[in-house]
Amino acid sequence: MKKLLMRGKQLVMRAKEKVLSFLKNESGEGYLDVLIKILITVIIGAALLALMRVAIPDLFNDIINKIKSVFTI
Repeated sequence: MKKLLMRGKQLVMRAKEKVLSFLKNESGEGYLDVLIKILITVIIGAALLALMRVAIPDLFNDIINKIKSVFTI
């Protein structure tokens, strides 16, 4: 009976060690980090592109109007 209890304890301890080592393993964690960084970059880039499409023509028109006002008498 003692041998059976010892063997059961050993099996439980091995299973516990395997579960803990699996939970502590961080080898695949880098993929998620990279994916989130790429998504954030794409979203920010799209927002900046949308703002530039609206703002740049107005900016160029303002600059051209200022240059025209300086060179006209």
